[in-house]
Amino acid sequence: MIVAETIKGTKQCKVPIWLMRQAGRSLPEYREAVSSFKNFMEMCYNTDLMVELTLQPVKRFDMDAAIIFSDILTILNMLGCEVNFVRGVGPKIKPIRNSAELNCVEGVENSAKRVLSAIKAVRELLPKEKTLIGFAGGPWTVTSYLIEGGGSKTFSKVLNFCSKDLKEIIDKITDETAAYLIKQIEYGADVIQLFDSNAGVLSEPLFREYIVEPTKKIVSTIRSKFPNFPIIGFPRSAGNLYKEYCKHTSVSAVSIDYDVSIEWARDNLQIPIQGNLNPSLLAYDIEEALKETKRIMDCFRDLPFVFNLGHGVLPDTPVENIAALVNLVKSYQ
Repeated sequence: MIVAETIKGTKQCKVPIWLMRQAGRSLPEYREAVSSFKNFMEMCYNTDLMVELTLQPVKRFDMDAAIIFSDILTILNMLGCEVNFVRGVGPKIKPIRNSAELNCVEGVENSAKRVLSAIKAVRELLPKEKTLIGFAGGPWTVTSYLIEGGGSKTFSKVLNFCSKDLKEIIDKITDETAAYLIKQIEYGADVIQLFDSNAGVLSEPLFREYIVEPTKKIVSTIRSKFPNFPIIGFPRSAGNLYKEYCKHTSVSAVSIDYDVSIEWARDNLQIPIQGNLNPSLLAYDIEEALKETKRIMDCFRDLPFVFNLGHGVLPDTPVENIAALVNLVKSYQ
């Protein structure tokens, strides 16, 4: 498993590639498969559909890894919160006012059964050399969606929330996330990625408290049952705080966003790196995207490195652009 081994720190003869949000609207077969579904969360709990969508980019592009088709907010459904996706707007959640309103999961295996069944089915269908990636949202990011009631540009509600209640909510979500990820591993995930998409809004002290400490606890809990299990962290837009994140969380590898200098990452982050082509380049300027891809590959030539984007594939990315990218990475010397 070239991706899993790279994440563990072994440099490979060929740089592996997979893309965040590779199973998505950019693929015509995805659009066809989901055409009869009106509710996105319904898609995230349909085991057969999750299996099909997860495997689509591997079949079309020969990606080195599949990431299970799901969403970082499914854990809120498991905690009894009502999550809806409004077309053209994004997730809408009934906000909570205090930590007492958040229920604990009574048996994560039962509440996540359909997702876990999809993981098991994909692992059975996926070629042995391909890595299956399970994932969850970072506790801070999930909490910010819950308190804001959806996405936010200012994060004013969560940043002004009662600090005691906020800490209790993050602690609860941290514990349930660790339990959820352990079940994903038991059902067949070879690698785990933690998406802290909203990490960049926090000051350095709050970053330590709400990003580093919960991540460290999740990693420790997983490793207590699965020693040395490969875990990728993605504290998006963390800037220079990526260095502290890598040093103190014990993640195996770090995924960097496209605002991070690859030279700075190479010189300062002492663990395997994943990233970080700008998705907009891939979607709208394929010549520049391929030029930048070569620069990224050259930068990390002597290190364990997984090629990826600095965020997810944009919906209107041409399929031929993705194919050209994958072909370049797989053939580049």
